[in-house]
Amino acid sequence: SSTEGRGWRGAARACAAGCALLAGSEAWAVADCSVSSTGVAFGIYDPTTAAATDSTGNLTLVCTHVSGGGQRVNYSIALSSGSSGTFTQRWMRAGTSTLNYNLFDTAARARIWGDGSAGTVVIADGFAVGPGQGNNRREVVYPIYGRIPAQQAVATGNYSDTIVVTLTF
Repeated sequence: SSTEGRGWRGAARACAAGCALLAGSEAWAVADCSVSSTGVAFGIYDPTTAAATDSTGNLTLVCTHVSGGGQRVNYSIALSSGSSGTFTQRWMRAGTSTLNYNLFDTAARARIWGDGSAGTVVIADGFAVGPGQGNNRREVVYPIYGRIPAQQAVATGNYSDTIVVTLTF
């Protein structure tokens, strides 16, 4: 019938107008970014040593241009609290034994690298990538500074923890 036809055409016109608005607001990826890391390996911990045990690892951010013109890529990198569930003092486990440690964003080891909560910091930066920017791929290496406080009475064992890295861009 003609009533059904007019209703469909009206719906089609409304959809066409809505679809045109949506098409104009599509988001396009400018870059694809990922992180990889080398762990912070402390080696053998001596509980009788009066000095803290320090070590470093690296976190590598790689962003590759995907499409469109050159753009600025802004990003942040957060680290989880690990198995301790707190940034105040992360700890590694060997069975039921724990060994306190923490991770920092600078060699001074003054700011705990975390998720921005509880006084921790995240790495936040940005750079241009793509045509006209002089590069289609950017790689940035961030040192991860680790420290085990001195003179902890701990059992012998292989201590480890797992930290989740969150990249937002």
